[in-house]
Amino acid sequence: MDSRRSDAAASDLLESVVGETLASHAEMVNNWLAGRPKSWGYLAGKAVGAYRRRLGRDLSDAERRTVWARLWQALTELKVSQERR
Repeated sequence: MDSRRSDAAASDLLESVVGETLASHAEMVNNWLAGRPKSWGYLAGKAVGAYRRRLGRDLSDAERRTVWARLWQALTELKVSQERR
């Protein structure tokens, strides 16, 4: 049970970090939506850094990849929703 609770807390924290990253860096999100170079790396770095700071420790490679995957998912969902307008 503790493992499930900690997984849920980590997932909630990741969702929070991804949402805050997108909201705090709207110009770079718009650059990513427009396909501009370096916008992905910038956003990925900001999300990884924010998650690391919130956890208070360095991330494992797997954790870093999880942050990237969730950020990419959020960006592509945003892109799809904008294309539907």
